[in-house]
Amino acid sequence: FNSPTAALPEEDDVLSVGAQLVALAIETRQLNADLVRRSEFDRLTDVHNRFSLERHLDALIEEARQRAGVFGLIYIDLDEFKQVNDLYGHHIGDQYLQEVALRMKRQLRSADMLARLGGDEFAALMPMARNREEVSEVAMRLERSFDEPFSICGNLLSGSASIGIALYPVDGASKDSLLNAADAAMYKDKHSRQEIQVEQQD
Repeated sequence: FNSPTAALPEEDDVLSVGAQLVALAIETRQLNADLVRRSEFDRLTDVHNRFSLERHLDALIEEARQRAGVFGLIYIDLDEFKQVNDLYGHHIGDQYLQEVALRMKRQLRSADMLARLGGDEFAALMPMARNREEVSEVAMRLERSFDEPFSICGNLLSGSASIGIALYPVDGASKDSLLNAADAAMYKDKHSRQEIQVEQQD
């Protein structure tokens, strides 16, 4: 525009339309980013969701196949979570899940990924794991994150989790076989815990 002269009406219209288009583009980009985050992250705990975990798992398997790589998967199932909801209500239960997710995230390395699969089930992907011992070490750190009770709205909640690990490709070379292996290892751990509790009660 020629600054010394007054703007023509059509020039004002062009500026107005341009400003509206810029605002619309910014709003669309923010909306798209929000939709992407909603599709990949759990709204309650703000960790990845099942869809995101499976997508990353597919990519990891493809990459590991090409370079003969290894990576780890950890399954985590909270023990007796239903009792938390029954005794204290779903509001406390939701906050408990949030605190659990926060503690477990702190035990993971920067390259690892925590996801909530639904309900009281979580999983962690370890792309940089080199062997089963390394995966087991992280699993032990996740288990120790329940050592201290959770203080929620004046309530002290003691928690624990059953944990199972799987190593690609030893325990499974496909997404489903790897998930099933970690899930089976987790249930084996849960069954062992229940047997120990029964023996202690006797």
